[in-house]
Amino acid sequence: MLALLQSDADTTYAWILFATTVVAFLISLVLVLSRHTHGHFTMDHAGSGAHKFHVDPTPRVGGIGIYLSLVLAWALLPPSDVQRLLGMILLAGIPALLFGLVEDMTKRVGVLPRLLATMVSGLVACLLSGVALSRLDVPLLDWALTWWPLAVVFTAFAVGGVANAVNIIDGFHGLASGTVVLALAALAVLAFRAGDAPLALVCLLVAAAMVGFWLINYPWGKLFLGDGGAYFAGFALAWLAVLLPMRNASVSPWASLLVCAYPFIEVVYSIVRRRLQRLSPGDADRHHLHSLLASAFIHRRFPHWSHGWQNAAVAPVIWCFVAGPALLALAFHDDTEVLALGLLAAVVAYHHVYQRLARLGQRLAAPGQAPAGAVPVPVPLDPP
Repeated sequence: MLALLQSDADTTYAWILFATTVVAFLISLVLVLSRHTHGHFTMDHAGSGAHKFHVDPTPRVGGIGIYLSLVLAWALLPPSDVQRLLGMILLAGIPALLFGLVEDMTKRVGVLPRLLATMVSGLVACLLSGVALSRLDVPLLDWALTWWPLAVVFTAFAVGGVANAVNIIDGFHGLASGTVVLALAALAVLAFRAGDAPLALVCLLVAAAMVGFWLINYPWGKLFLGDGGAYFAGFALAWLAVLLPMRNASVSPWASLLVCAYPFIEVVYSIVRRRLQRLSPGDADRHHLHSLLASAFIHRRFPHWSHGWQNAAVAPVIWCFVAGPALLALAFHDDTEVLALGLLAAVVAYHHVYQRLARLGQRLAAPGQAPAGAVPVPVPLDPP
């Protein structure tokens, strides 16, 4: 009888996962087909920002479909820990989503208000759940984080940082959404292996919503995440990464960090790079790893490909960088020392690839001008 009940529950969750993906896909499709009615507010025009690489005007409100599909999933779920965890994400994620959507439609919300909004989402999640990062498996820091107010502030800052990192890597078709799906899948596996099925199912539900959007976004880029979608997806990923080690003592916090290694390294590297160049850390530019990959490698090696295919080719390369640290986290989820060394190795690998691409871009550029079809390449920084 227990086995039968378990089977029925698994079937219910499977159908809800499927419905979440389908609804996210359909809402995303409707947003694309109806762009003539809302495009005045939602369209992202080519060349309108330093980090733009697309050619055609494209709606940038994909976060609407992701959020609404998760609301439907929450409504379909039976009362359970799964529903409670998902409801908490939906409620706490509202500031991140709304501030991002306002920026998507007005282009007038500054970087600092959006960063603070994602931190507020992290703060609300802490207060609603009573959970905060109270251990990092680093003795002195663990002692400091026993003070609840500090743990809450640290968690809010970390969550906001990851949310903004996901927004930073949202530069090419499928890049951010694919990265979040891979990271959530890794968190789900870690949670299942730790015996935390509710958390694993919530990871899969958020991933299912992202996949529904991804099917419209990749490879043709008919709809963008926008700031609203990127901030909400980043918040959800960050909060689930916090919950995993806090709910499961057998999982090191460094496993969660390694799962989020690529966006984490990208944002830290970008801040350091801009500070060394005496630029504001909040300024947008085309000097991220994915930008250099496109301009210095893909545009050069595949010049006869259409712009759309060149754009789409960036994401699979970066996904490999996402998958590598995630696989290491799966293999050594409880070994903090190995995980910390793995993160260091990921940083070194990132820096090495970045420098190679930057030098390649400079070598290919004619004196005094940027390569045709390429973006400006910064002077390599050594060390990062």
